[in-house]
Amino acid sequence: PAGGLWRTTDAGSTWTSLTDMLPNLGVSGVAVHPTTPTTIYILTGDGDGGVTNSLGVYKSTNNGVSWSATALTWPVTSFVRGYKLLVHPTNGNILWAATTAGLYRTTNGGGSWTNTQTGSFQDVECKPGNPAILYASADGTFYRSTNTGASWTAVTSGIPSGINRMAIGVSPNAVNTVYVLAGPATGAGTFKGVYRSTDSGVN
Repeated sequence: PAGGLWRTTDAGSTWTSLTDMLPNLGVSGVAVHPTTPTTIYILTGDGDGGVTNSLGVYKSTNNGVSWSATALTWPVTSFVRGYKLLVHPTNGNILWAATTAGLYRTTNGGGSWTNTQTGSFQDVECKPGNPAILYASADGTFYRSTNTGASWTAVTSGIPSGINRMAIGVSPNAVNTVYVLAGPATGAGTFKGVYRSTDSGVN
């Protein structure tokens, strides 16, 4: 998260840095285009540690040899943190970025972005096999979307109160099941538990 993006071409024996020339080495999210793997997106900044702040999302179309900023950018003085970058499993032009400045979506490969939900977001996941349904978490709230992330609805049924942060887990082996790891954002606070939904996050 604080040392940039690295690539290996020999199963991990050696590594090469791809981001030494960027103005910020922090990288908290990596997304590879599902059908054009030479296209890579990165969400800059160290979300968890806050060692470096986010400058936005950068894009490479040549396997990380060179990078350009997408339309989602912030000055470092905005102190935005980026946590998760997710790409649509079949359409590489659609991505979602979970940040402390909100949940953003692009449908044109980063040419433009829309803040689809305000809040301090830490996680976002697609329902396996049906990316029109998504799950996200922010400020202790669990959100669900049924229109590819264009809009979101808060879900409260079964979600405990007093949460600072949630991590979301899904699996293609059980497409209707969603797991939530609920607890504090840092070492201070109370762990709330692991919660499970079997109806795609409705309850």
